[in-house]
Amino acid sequence: MNIKERKCESWSDFKTKIIEDLYEDGVFSKGRYLFRGQGSESFSLSSSFDRWFKGERKDKVRVSNELLDQFIKECELEDIPPETRGNRLMMRSLGQHNGLPTRLLDWSESPYVATFFAFSGHIRHGINLVKHVAIWVLDTQSYIWNEEHGCQIVQVESFGNERIRNQHGKFTLLRTSENSLEEYAIKQEEPGALIKYLIPVRDAFAAMAELDSMGLSHARIYPGISGNAKSAEVRILINQIKNK
Repeated sequence: MNIKERKCESWSDFKTKIIEDLYEDGVFSKGRYLFRGQGSESFSLSSSFDRWFKGERKDKVRVSNELLDQFIKECELEDIPPETRGNRLMMRSLGQHNGLPTRLLDWSESPYVATFFAFSGHIRHGINLVKHVAIWVLDTQSYIWNEEHGCQIVQVESFGNERIRNQHGKFTLLRTSENSLEEYAIKQEEPGALIKYLIPVRDAFAAMAELDSMGLSHARIYPGISGNAKSAEVRILINQIKNK
């Protein structure tokens, strides 16, 4: 396999490795890499569509486009700006954040936002048998990330979509028949296009408390009352652990 894997001893070890490994001068530079956090090392980089689709691989591209066409049709009476309605990528993004299975996969320009997503579920639902969370790193300069090869990096205007703005978000859009980005990257045989960092789940509380001090909380990531509710819940849970 041509996907690098780096196991970190702790949250602190991850913070050191992610900078030393990726940036020659030891200084973070926004945009060169994209980051995605997942709650288990066993989770694949599969989009909601690739998890939802049960047909034959050869039909994936066609069905994905048909699903988007149907979504656009269903939204005919919704109050959507014309510039959004006439842009298939923006409509796909709108569907993505409203439950439509799409081949978009969310990424962030911030490793800390990615870490927030990796750990957040473990705080609210308890640390289970999972040993490590995963932080995936995508090298934007790799030649495989373009439409001609089959998977492109796309950026959607953040106007009207607070989640994209607050999460420093971009997407990958897989256009081939593969089931995940790992499968796609392995077939491309390009070392370093994807890197996987593993962080012990036991550090979830320490990491989330520190991320909160950076301003990364549910209230910031998910604007609105529901985000405020989750943020309050997480802070109480962290304080309970501290006081044990």
